[in-house]
Amino acid sequence: MTISITGLHFESDPKLKAYADKKIKKLLRYHSHITDIKVRLLSEKSHRGQEQDYYCEITIHVPGRILEIVDSERAMDKAIDKAVERMKRT
Repeated sequence: MTISITGLHFESDPKLKAYADKKIKKLLRYHSHITDIKVRLLSEKSHRGQEQDYYCEITIHVPGRILEIVDSERAMDKAIDKAVERMKRT
């Protein structure tokens, strides 16, 4: 099983990647046959003004299925938490 964490349109620091890795590994309890996990962390300018929206996209490959979740928040750590919680229920 491989875990890939990438960032797009922002500087991702090692602490944030470690945080995402820790949260993503918790999904192994819920999906035992995971073959591959891809996490994309994105930042985009909000359409509401000068603020940033942060997105966390999680794609999990299990035999016979691909699970994908995308969530956004005002802070990257909250976007990660929200996406992981939704993936737990999938």
